[in-house]
Amino acid sequence: MSLIAARTALIATRRIASQHAAQQSKRRMGSAAAPEWTGIDKVVRGYFPGDDQLATAILGGYFGLFILYKIKSAFSSAPAVEAAPVAAAPTSAGSIPDVDSEEFGSFLESEENVNKLVESWGK
Repeated sequence: MSLIAARTALIATRRIASQHAAQQSKRRMGSAAAPEWTGIDKVVRGYFPGDDQLATAILGGYFGLFILYKIKSAFSSAPAVEAAPVAAAPTSAGSIPDVDSEEFGSFLESEENVNKLVESWGK
């Protein structure tokens, strides 16, 4: 008999729990009435009543300003001035020029200079 009573109590507990959950889902947190907008908010909410609509309008406004800025900067950009080429410092005889310099290619043409370069690596 106690097994039947335990089963009935378990079913009743589940039923009460499901009813309680249904009541909780219907419950509204905060005020159910729509807020009263005043000033500029009232005007803006007249055009964009939903929060998602207002957020989209704001993002669209910023994107439009960005596009206008890019178009303006494309038309008003000054032509780029080329920098004068920098003259390479002359290397003294017997020294190894920098790898990035234009003289390095002519430096490697001589077998003696290549040996000098390899010896400098061993130091």
